[in-house]
Amino acid sequence: MTGPRQAGGHAVPVVDGVDERLVAYAFAVEAIFAELRAIIGQLSGTFILLQTRRTYDLGELPALVRDRRDRAVERIDCLNSPEGRLADRGKLAQAVDYIDAAIVALRSMRHDRCHEQIVSVSARLRAAYRLMQDVCDHRIGLTMVDIGNACCACGKKLA
Repeated sequence: MTGPRQAGGHAVPVVDGVDERLVAYAFAVEAIFAELRAIIGQLSGTFILLQTRRTYDLGELPALVRDRRDRAVERIDCLNSPEGRLADRGKLAQAVDYIDAAIVALRSMRHDRCHEQIVSVSARLRAAYRLMQDVCDHRIGLTMVDIGNACCACGKKLA
């Protein structure tokens, strides 16, 4: 066990060389990350179903996504990012904004599936995904699944 170290003029508790704030941050951000990652996955799957005309009804998805989204936003608001991770909070909040825009675009696809709507949903989901990738850090357990070759990633219309 070691004593506190100085960071930004403040004593930071360090146990066995590990900054306790970074550990607390890792636990807090992982919960946010898991919620947003699940939402992106759910919306991507729904996007595929709407795009291929396998469904016209979003069912309970908006309520489920809204609950997850609201939990993530609450956690983002409480996130205490340590030095070196300060930009993460803004990127996570921005990812939520893209998710919100994707939900609006998905709702409009229930009635009309024009190319512009497909491109719009795809672009918003990819933007949220990219922001999540920017926050990724395998050292604290934050990873994303590569959707680069998925059919929801390119905006092509499936017949």
